Amino acid sequence: MGLSRDEILSAIYHCVKCKLCSIASFHPDEEWLPLCPSGQFYGYQAFYAPGKMEIFRELLEGNISEPSEGLLKAVYACTLCGACYEKCSKVSSVEIRLPDLFEEMRRELAEKGWALDAHRNIVDKINVTKNAYGEVGNKNRYSNKYPDADVLYFIGCTARYRVPEIADSMIAIFDKSGIRYQVMEDEWCCGSVLLRTGQKEAAETLIAHNMDEIKASGAKTVVFTCPGCLSTFRHNYPDMGVELLHSTEFLAKLGINVAENRDKKVTYHDPCHLGRDLGIYEEPRAVLTKVASITTMKREREQAWCCGSGGGVKSAFDDFALWCATERLKEAREAGAESLVSACPFCKRNLKEAAEKEGEGMEVYDIVELVNEAL
Repeated sequence: MGLSRDEILSAIYHCVKCKLCSIASFHPDEEWLPLCPSGQFYGYQAFYAPGKMEIFRELLEGNISEPSEGLLKAVYACTLCGACYEKCSKVSSVEIRLPDLFEEMRRELAEKGWALDAHRNIVDKINVTKNAYGEVGNKNRYSNKYPDADVLYFIGCTARYRVPEIADSMIAIFDKSGIRYQVMEDEWCCGSVLLRTGQKEAAETLIAHNMDEIKASGAKTVVFTCPGCLSTFRHNYPDMGVELLHSTEFLAKLGINVAENRDKKVTYHDPCHLGRDLGIYEEPRAVLTKVASITTMKREREQAWCCGSGGGVKSAFDDFALWCATERLKEAREAGAESLVSACPFCKRNLKEAAEKEGEGMEVYDIVELVNEAL
């Protein structure tokens, strides 16, 4: 990331603690709704963006000699969703993205040996199995039919090992559309979860390996169903001279013909990495409109409520992650939706788990599942 100490401190001192970053008030009835999941769940100032910046300042100025349990929770029980930055950027001249700032703080903690055990365990799993879940099976589930194809599908750990229906649907779309595609024979974790939890050095080997594999493949376009993987490739990998596309960008460009289904009433959940991080809002909606009737939730696009799964939260604070997802399900029901649709394996997994825990019958899909169904 390369932020200097002076740049970081300048950004921290820029914050006037107004806390407008924690509030959404943009929709027609001007109802004030929360934007910061961790602040709303835990309730203490340290969990809101201004509080975390004060923790970072104390850390940089040498006033923290050892971490307390509460301090580590305030730093790591944050999904890095970026809603605080989107709001702040509308009312101030802040330049540094707050998720980048908080990642830098986590890197400082990790260098001191203050990473969470749950996040260290992910490093251990990746070192052994090259995936974030420590899975040893299912690696060869997807065969490389066309090793010389121009399109390469980077599957990612979560779609491969936790919600394979997403990867299966994307593969089926390629097959049904007659698109020649590759999958990596030796795909490793993209490194996103390590970077998001401050463990940057542990991600460097993964980045180098995946770059070598993609260059050797000769592919010209790499397609991702995981926004976290795509964001990592766009922001943390050196330029490889290949086109990097999310599945919805690829499908929108492809313009495939599908059977329209206006009977399916859904609402769309913007994934944080796809929306706030990459600015991809229109393509998912353009694709989804072809296969369903969309109703809108109160918090969407730049000010969408996070699913709760990102930033290492799912692995370390699952109760918090599921609470976030439950809040989103409530909002989907209030919008009159029968199904909640996203475009991210992390979102699908966490929202689905929350829905199953509630037992109230809200179906959760990824967009590629509905597209595959309509083909």
